[in-house]
Amino acid sequence: MNRHLLAMQEEFLAMLSGKFIPYHIAAFMMAILTTLIFSITMTHSTVFEGKVAVIDLDASKYSTSLIESLNTSSYIEITEVYHSAMEVSLLLQHDRNIGVLYIPKGLEKAVMRSDATFNLGYFADYSNLAQNGQAIANLKKMITQIGSETTGTKIAIAQHLSEDGTKALMLPMDIIDRQLFNPTQSSTINICSAFIYFFSSILLGLTMVMLVGRLKVTGQFERVLKDEVTVLICRIVPYALIYTTAISLVTSAIVVFGQMRFNGNYFMHVPSIFMTAMGIGMLGILVTWNTTQPGEGGSKMILIVPPGFIMGGALLASGMLPEWVNVIKFAFPLTWQYEFWRDFAYRGVSNLTMLNTYGKYLIYLVGLAAILAIVHGVSRFRYEKDCLTKNMDHEQ
Repeated sequence: MNRHLLAMQEEFLAMLSGKFIPYHIAAFMMAILTTLIFSITMTHSTVFEGKVAVIDLDASKYSTSLIESLNTSSYIEITEVYHSAMEVSLLLQHDRNIGVLYIPKGLEKAVMRSDATFNLGYFADYSNLAQNGQAIANLKKMITQIGSETTGTKIAIAQHLSEDGTKALMLPMDIIDRQLFNPTQSSTINICSAFIYFFSSILLGLTMVMLVGRLKVTGQFERVLKDEVTVLICRIVPYALIYTTAISLVTSAIVVFGQMRFNGNYFMHVPSIFMTAMGIGMLGILVTWNTTQPGEGGSKMILIVPPGFIMGGALLASGMLPEWVNVIKFAFPLTWQYEFWRDFAYRGVSNLTMLNTYGKYLIYLVGLAAILAIVHGVSRFRYEKDCLTKNMDHEQ
Protein backbone atom coordinates (compact mmCIF):
# COMPACT_ATOMS: atom_id res chain seq x y z
CA MET A 1 0.00 0.00 0.00
CA ASN A 2 1.17 3.55 -0.75
CA ARG A 3 2.87 5.02 2.35
CA HIS A 4 0.73 8.16 2.21
CA LEU A 5 -2.51 6.14 2.24
CA LEU A 6 -1.08 3.89 4.95
CA ALA A 7 -0.39 6.93 7.14
CA MET A 8 -3.99 8.14 6.76
CA GLN A 9 -5.32 4.64 7.48
CA GLU A 10 -3.26 4.45 10.67
CA GLU A 11 -4.77 7.72 11.89
CA PHE A 12 -8.30 6.47 11.23
CA LEU A 13 -7.50 3.29 13.15
CA ALA A 14 -6.02 5.35 16.00
CA MET A 15 -9.31 7.24 16.30
CA LEU A 16 -11.26 3.99 16.46
CA SER A 17 -8.85 2.19 18.79
CA GLY A 18 -10.12 3.72 22.03
CA LYS A 19 -6.52 4.47 23.03
CA PHE A 20 -6.44 7.94 21.47
CA ILE A 21 -8.93 10.82 21.23
CA PRO A 22 -12.07 9.57 19.38
CA TYR A 23 -11.96 12.63 17.16
CA HIS A 24 -14.56 11.32 14.70
CA ILE A 25 -17.19 11.45 17.47
CA ALA A 26 -15.91 14.44 19.43
CA ALA A 27 -15.72 16.73 16.36
CA PHE A 28 -19.39 16.26 15.47
CA MET A 29 -20.53 16.54 19.10
CA MET A 30 -18.55 19.76 19.60
CA ALA A 31 -19.93 21.40 16.44
CA ILE A 32 -23.54 20.37 17.12
CA LEU A 33 -23.54 21.32 20.83
CA THR A 34 -21.85 24.67 20.15
CA THR A 35 -24.47 25.52 17.53
CA LEU A 36 -27.38 24.52 19.76
CA ILE A 37 -26.10 26.26 22.91
CA PHE A 38 -25.16 29.59 21.33
CA SER A 39 -28.17 29.73 19.00
CA ILE A 40 -30.51 29.30 21.97
CA THR A 41 -28.76 31.30 24.69
CA MET A 42 -27.49 34.27 22.66
CA THR A 43 -30.26 35.86 20.62
CA HIS A 44 -28.52 39.10 19.67
CA SER A 45 -24.98 40.43 19.44
CA THR A 46 -25.91 43.64 21.23
CA VAL A 47 -27.74 44.35 24.48
CA PHE A 48 -31.48 44.63 23.94
CA GLU A 49 -33.67 45.74 26.85
CA GLY A 50 -30.61 46.86 28.77
CA LYS A 51 -31.63 47.40 32.39
CA VAL A 52 -31.25 51.03 33.46
CA ALA A 53 -32.16 52.54 36.85
CA VAL A 54 -33.22 56.19 37.18
CA ILE A 55 -32.57 58.67 39.98
CA ASP A 56 -35.18 61.36 39.30
CA LEU A 57 -34.64 64.28 41.65
CA ASP A 58 -36.88 66.56 39.58
CA ALA A 59 -39.94 64.32 40.12
CA SER A 60 -41.96 66.45 37.72
CA LYS A 61 -44.57 65.63 35.11
CA TYR A 62 -41.99 66.27 32.41
CA SER A 63 -39.36 63.94 33.93
CA THR A 64 -42.00 61.23 34.36
CA SER A 65 -42.96 61.58 30.69
CA LEU A 66 -39.26 61.40 29.72
CA ILE A 67 -38.78 58.17 31.68
CA GLU A 68 -41.87 56.60 30.10
CA SER A 69 -40.62 57.51 26.61
CA LEU A 70 -37.20 55.99 27.27
CA ASN A 71 -38.81 52.80 28.54
CA THR A 72 -40.48 52.25 25.16
CA SER A 73 -37.07 51.84 23.47
CA SER A 74 -36.01 48.37 22.35
CA TYR A 75 -32.58 48.88 23.85
CA ILE A 76 -33.54 50.19 27.29
CA GLU A 77 -35.68 48.85 30.12
CA ILE A 78 -36.24 51.21 33.04
CA THR A 79 -36.16 48.88 36.03
CA GLU A 80 -36.19 51.22 39.01
CA VAL A 81 -37.01 54.89 39.61
CA TYR A 82 -35.89 56.73 42.76
CA HIS A 83 -36.73 60.29 43.76
CA SER A 84 -33.96 60.72 46.31
CA ALA A 85 -30.17 60.56 46.09
CA MET A 86 -28.70 57.05 46.16
CA GLU A 87 -25.30 55.42 45.92
CA VAL A 88 -24.93 54.53 42.23
CA SER A 89 -22.75 51.48 42.89
CA LEU A 90 -25.61 49.88 44.84
CA LEU A 91 -27.78 49.98 41.72
CA LEU A 92 -25.07 48.38 39.57
CA GLN A 93 -23.85 45.59 41.82
CA HIS A 94 -24.47 41.93 40.92
CA ASP A 95 -25.28 43.03 37.31
CA ARG A 96 -28.51 44.51 38.62
CA ASN A 97 -28.40 47.25 35.96
CA ILE A 98 -26.02 48.26 33.18
CA GLY A 99 -26.29 51.96 34.01
CA VAL A 100 -28.01 54.66 36.03
CA LEU A 101 -29.68 57.75 34.51
CA TYR A 102 -29.45 60.79 36.80
CA ILE A 103 -32.05 63.56 36.40
CA PRO A 104 -31.11 66.61 38.52
CA LYS A 105 -33.70 68.86 40.12
CA GLY A 106 -34.94 71.69 37.91
CA LEU A 107 -35.29 69.77 34.60
CA GLU A 108 -38.86 70.82 33.83
CA LYS A 109 -38.26 74.51 34.66
CA ALA A 110 -35.06 74.62 32.58
CA VAL A 111 -36.78 73.05 29.55
CA MET A 112 -39.70 75.45 29.81
CA ARG A 113 -37.39 78.49 30.07
CA SER A 114 -35.06 77.26 27.31
CA ASP A 115 -32.35 79.69 28.39
CA ALA A 116 -29.57 77.14 28.76
CA THR A 117 -28.88 73.48 27.94
CA PHE A 118 -29.78 71.24 30.86
CA ASN A 119 -27.46 68.26 31.33
CA LEU A 120 -28.62 64.86 32.47
CA GLY A 121 -26.12 62.32 33.80
CA TYR A 122 -25.60 58.68 32.89
CA PHE A 123 -23.41 56.40 35.01
CA ALA A 124 -22.40 53.49 32.76
CA ASP A 125 -21.12 50.18 34.12
CA TYR A 126 -18.11 49.52 31.90
CA SER A 127 -16.97 46.36 33.65
CA ASN A 128 -18.11 44.88 30.34
CA LEU A 129 -17.14 47.15 27.43
CA ALA A 130 -19.83 45.87 25.09
CA GLN A 131 -22.93 46.25 27.20
CA ASN A 132 -23.42 50.05 27.19
CA GLY A 133 -22.54 51.06 23.63
CA GLN A 134 -26.02 50.81 22.13
CA ALA A 135 -27.73 51.94 25.34
CA ILE A 136 -25.77 55.22 25.48
CA ALA A 137 -26.29 55.91 21.77
CA ASN A 138 -29.99 55.28 22.12
CA LEU A 139 -30.28 57.43 25.24
CA LYS A 140 -28.62 60.38 23.53
CA LYS A 141 -30.77 60.03 20.44
CA MET A 142 -34.06 59.77 22.33
CA ILE A 143 -33.30 62.56 24.81
CA THR A 144 -32.30 64.86 21.94
CA GLN A 145 -35.48 63.98 20.08
CA ILE A 146 -37.76 64.51 23.09
CA GLY A 147 -36.04 67.79 23.92
CA SER A 148 -36.31 69.06 20.35
CA GLU A 149 -40.03 68.29 20.27
CA THR A 150 -40.58 70.56 23.25
CA THR A 151 -38.42 73.34 21.85
CA GLY A 152 -39.83 72.91 18.37
CA THR A 153 -43.34 73.72 19.56
CA LYS A 154 -42.12 77.03 20.99
CA ILE A 155 -40.25 77.93 17.82
CA ALA A 156 -43.25 77.09 15.65
CA ILE A 157 -45.52 79.34 17.69
CA ALA A 158 -43.04 82.21 17.79
CA GLN A 159 -42.04 82.07 14.11
CA HIS A 160 -45.39 80.94 12.67
CA LEU A 161 -43.65 77.99 11.01
CA SER A 162 -45.03 74.69 9.78
CA GLU A 163 -43.92 71.38 11.30
CA ASP A 164 -41.46 70.77 8.44
CA GLY A 165 -40.14 74.31 8.64
CA THR A 166 -39.55 73.97 12.37
CA LYS A 167 -37.72 70.68 11.87
CA ALA A 168 -35.54 72.20 9.15
CA LEU A 169 -34.67 75.14 11.42
CA MET A 170 -33.75 72.90 14.36
CA LEU A 171 -32.16 70.12 12.32
CA PRO A 172 -30.74 71.44 9.04
CA MET A 173 -28.83 68.20 8.43
CA ASP A 174 -29.31 64.61 9.52
CA ILE A 175 -27.77 61.23 8.77
CA ILE A 176 -29.63 58.03 8.03
CA ASP A 177 -27.62 54.91 8.74
CA ARG A 178 -28.07 51.51 7.16
CA GLN A 179 -26.77 48.41 8.93
CA LEU A 180 -25.23 46.06 6.38
CA PHE A 181 -24.70 42.27 6.62
CA ASN A 182 -26.45 41.86 10.01
CA PRO A 183 -29.36 44.33 10.23
CA THR A 184 -31.14 42.39 12.99
CA GLN A 185 -27.91 42.09 15.02
CA SER A 186 -28.44 38.34 15.22
CA SER A 187 -25.99 36.44 17.39
CA THR A 188 -26.34 33.35 15.21
CA ILE A 189 -24.70 35.24 12.37
CA ASN A 190 -21.57 36.37 14.21
CA ILE A 191 -21.10 35.09 17.77
CA CYS A 192 -22.47 31.61 17.14
CA SER A 193 -20.44 31.11 13.97
CA ALA A 194 -17.34 32.45 15.73
CA PHE A 195 -17.65 29.90 18.49
CA ILE A 196 -18.45 27.03 16.11
CA TYR A 197 -15.05 27.51 14.50
CA PHE A 198 -13.31 28.27 17.79
CA PHE A 199 -14.41 25.22 19.77
CA SER A 200 -14.07 22.90 16.77
CA SER A 201 -10.53 24.22 16.27
CA ILE A 202 -9.75 23.83 19.98
CA LEU A 203 -10.67 20.15 19.78
CA LEU A 204 -8.68 19.66 16.60
CA GLY A 205 -5.72 21.54 18.12
CA LEU A 206 -5.74 19.32 21.21
CA THR A 207 -5.73 16.25 18.99
CA MET A 208 -2.90 17.54 16.82
CA VAL A 209 -0.59 18.57 19.70
CA MET A 210 -0.75 14.98 20.98
CA LEU A 211 0.07 13.41 17.62
CA VAL A 212 3.89 13.61 17.80
CA GLY A 213 3.92 12.35 21.39
CA ARG A 214 1.69 9.43 20.44
CA LEU A 215 3.95 8.47 17.52
CA LYS A 216 6.98 8.49 19.82
CA VAL A 217 5.30 6.48 22.57
CA THR A 218 4.06 3.87 20.10
CA GLY A 219 7.46 3.61 18.41
CA GLN A 220 6.25 4.92 15.04
CA PHE A 221 8.27 8.13 15.03
CA GLU A 222 11.39 6.47 13.62
CA ARG A 223 9.36 5.34 10.63
CA VAL A 224 8.04 8.91 10.30
CA LEU A 225 11.62 10.19 10.07
CA LYS A 226 12.52 7.61 7.42
CA ASP A 227 9.56 8.60 5.23
CA GLU A 228 9.10 11.85 3.33
CA VAL A 229 7.55 14.77 5.19
CA THR A 230 4.49 14.48 2.91
CA VAL A 231 3.69 11.15 4.57
CA LEU A 232 3.61 12.91 7.95
CA ILE A 233 1.38 15.68 6.56
CA CYS A 234 -0.99 13.01 5.22
CA ARG A 235 -1.64 11.99 8.82
CA ILE A 236 -3.51 15.30 9.28
CA VAL A 237 -5.87 14.61 6.36
CA PRO A 238 -8.33 12.27 8.21
CA TYR A 239 -8.80 14.85 10.97
CA ALA A 240 -9.13 17.67 8.43
CA LEU A 241 -11.84 15.77 6.57
CA ILE A 242 -13.84 15.18 9.75
CA TYR A 243 -13.32 18.81 10.87
CA THR A 244 -14.58 20.06 7.51
CA THR A 245 -17.55 17.70 7.48
CA ALA A 246 -18.64 18.51 11.04
CA ILE A 247 -18.50 22.29 10.59
CA SER A 248 -20.11 22.15 7.14
CA LEU A 249 -22.90 19.95 8.49
CA VAL A 250 -23.98 22.31 11.28
CA THR A 251 -23.42 25.63 9.48
CA SER A 252 -25.13 24.55 6.27
CA ALA A 253 -28.09 23.28 8.30
CA ILE A 254 -28.69 26.61 10.04
CA VAL A 255 -28.14 28.46 6.77
CA VAL A 256 -30.80 26.32 5.07
CA PHE A 257 -33.28 26.89 7.93
CA GLY A 258 -32.73 30.64 7.77
CA GLN A 259 -30.94 31.11 11.08
CA MET A 260 -27.62 32.18 9.55
CA ARG A 261 -26.78 34.57 6.77
CA PHE A 262 -24.67 33.22 3.90
CA ASN A 263 -24.55 35.43 0.83
CA GLY A 264 -21.68 33.79 -1.03
CA ASN A 265 -21.05 30.39 -2.59
CA TYR A 266 -20.97 27.83 0.22
CA PHE A 267 -19.21 25.19 -1.88
CA MET A 268 -16.48 27.71 -2.67
CA HIS A 269 -16.11 28.31 1.06
CA VAL A 270 -15.68 24.63 2.03
CA PRO A 271 -12.04 24.29 0.84
CA SER A 272 -11.02 27.07 3.25
CA ILE A 273 -12.29 24.95 6.16
CA PHE A 274 -10.17 22.00 5.06
CA MET A 275 -7.14 24.27 4.59
CA THR A 276 -7.63 25.69 8.10
CA ALA A 277 -7.62 22.18 9.55
CA MET A 278 -4.40 21.37 7.68
CA GLY A 279 -2.86 24.61 8.96
CA ILE A 280 -3.81 23.85 12.56
CA GLY A 281 -2.42 20.33 12.14
CA MET A 282 0.94 21.42 10.74
CA LEU A 283 1.30 24.19 13.32
CA GLY A 284 0.44 21.70 16.07
CA ILE A 285 3.10 19.27 14.87
CA LEU A 286 5.69 22.06 14.65
CA VAL A 287 5.21 23.40 18.18
CA THR A 288 5.23 19.89 19.69
CA TRP A 289 8.04 18.40 17.63
CA ASN A 290 10.31 17.85 20.63
CA THR A 291 7.66 16.41 22.96
CA THR A 292 8.17 12.81 24.08
CA GLN A 293 4.64 11.80 25.07
CA PRO A 294 1.07 13.03 24.29
CA GLY A 295 0.47 14.83 27.59
CA GLU A 296 3.39 17.18 26.99
CA GLY A 297 1.75 18.69 23.95
CA GLY A 298 -1.54 19.61 25.64
CA SER A 299 -0.26 22.85 27.16
CA LYS A 300 1.10 24.03 23.79
CA MET A 301 -2.34 24.17 22.21
CA ILE A 302 -2.67 27.75 23.52
CA LEU A 303 -0.08 28.76 20.92
CA ILE A 304 -2.18 27.51 18.00
CA VAL A 305 -5.92 28.31 18.23
CA PRO A 306 -6.65 31.06 20.84
CA PRO A 307 -4.45 33.74 19.20
CA GLY A 308 -6.39 33.39 15.94
CA PHE A 309 -9.69 33.63 17.81
CA ILE A 310 -8.62 36.74 19.75
CA MET A 311 -7.00 38.60 16.85
CA GLY A 312 -9.02 37.22 13.93
CA GLY A 313 -11.84 39.75 14.18
CA ALA A 314 -14.47 37.26 15.33
CA LEU A 315 -15.42 39.22 18.46
CA LEU A 316 -12.73 41.91 18.66
CA ALA A 317 -12.59 44.60 15.98
CA SER A 318 -9.28 44.65 14.10
CA GLY A 319 -9.29 48.44 14.36
CA MET A 320 -8.68 48.11 18.09
CA LEU A 321 -5.38 46.34 17.45
CA PRO A 322 -2.02 47.98 16.65
CA GLU A 323 -0.88 47.69 13.03
CA TRP A 324 1.90 45.23 13.82
CA VAL A 325 -0.63 42.92 15.49
CA ASN A 326 -2.82 43.07 12.38
CA VAL A 327 0.17 41.70 10.47
CA ILE A 328 1.37 38.91 12.78
CA LYS A 329 -2.17 37.65 13.38
CA PHE A 330 -2.01 35.92 9.98
CA ALA A 331 0.52 33.50 11.44
CA PHE A 332 -2.48 31.63 12.90
CA PRO A 333 -4.83 29.57 10.68
CA LEU A 334 -8.03 30.59 12.47
CA THR A 335 -7.42 34.24 11.53
CA TRP A 336 -7.59 33.26 7.87
CA GLN A 337 -10.76 31.24 8.43
CA TYR A 338 -12.60 34.18 9.99
CA GLU A 339 -11.54 36.34 7.05
CA PHE A 340 -13.02 33.77 4.65
CA TRP A 341 -16.20 33.44 6.70
CA ARG A 342 -16.90 37.19 6.83
CA ASP A 343 -16.27 37.64 3.10
CA PHE A 344 -18.23 34.60 1.97
CA ALA A 345 -21.08 34.56 4.50
CA TYR A 346 -21.71 38.23 5.33
CA ARG A 347 -20.46 40.23 2.37
CA GLY A 348 -21.10 37.73 -0.42
CA VAL A 349 -17.77 38.47 -2.10
CA SER A 350 -17.51 36.96 -5.60
CA ASN A 351 -15.64 33.72 -6.22
CA LEU A 352 -13.18 35.41 -8.55
CA THR A 353 -12.25 37.98 -5.90
CA MET A 354 -11.87 35.28 -3.26
CA LEU A 355 -9.30 33.45 -5.41
CA ASN A 356 -6.83 36.15 -4.37
CA THR A 357 -7.37 35.33 -0.69
CA TYR A 358 -7.13 31.62 -1.45
CA GLY A 359 -3.79 32.24 -3.16
CA LYS A 360 -2.41 34.05 -0.12
CA TYR A 361 -3.70 31.31 2.19
CA LEU A 362 -2.09 28.65 0.01
CA ILE A 363 1.25 30.49 0.21
CA TYR A 364 0.88 30.54 4.01
CA LEU A 365 0.22 26.78 4.14
CA VAL A 366 3.12 26.06 1.78
CA GLY A 367 5.30 28.13 4.11
CA LEU A 368 4.17 26.03 7.08
CA ALA A 369 4.86 22.85 5.14
CA ALA A 370 8.32 24.15 4.17
CA ILE A 371 9.20 24.89 7.81
CA LEU A 372 7.94 21.42 8.78
CA ALA A 373 10.04 19.90 6.00
CA ILE A 374 13.16 21.66 7.34
CA VAL A 375 12.48 20.51 10.91
CA HIS A 376 11.75 16.99 9.65
CA GLY A 377 14.92 16.99 7.55
CA VAL A 378 17.13 18.14 10.43
CA SER A 379 15.68 15.46 12.72
CA ARG A 380 16.09 12.84 10.01
CA PHE A 381 19.72 13.83 9.50
CA ARG A 382 20.40 13.58 13.24
CA TYR A 383 18.62 10.24 13.42
CA GLU A 384 20.64 8.79 10.53
CA LYS A 385 23.84 10.19 12.03
CA ASP A 386 23.05 8.55 15.40
CA CYS A 387 22.28 5.25 13.66
CA LEU A 388 25.57 5.41 11.76
CA THR A 389 27.51 6.15 14.96
CA LYS A 390 25.84 3.25 16.75
CA ASN A 391 26.67 0.88 13.86
CA MET A 392 30.29 1.96 13.88
CA ASP A 393 30.53 1.49 17.66
CA HIS A 394 28.92 -1.92 17.30
CA GLU A 395 31.39 -2.98 14.60
CA GLN A 396 34.33 -1.87 16.72
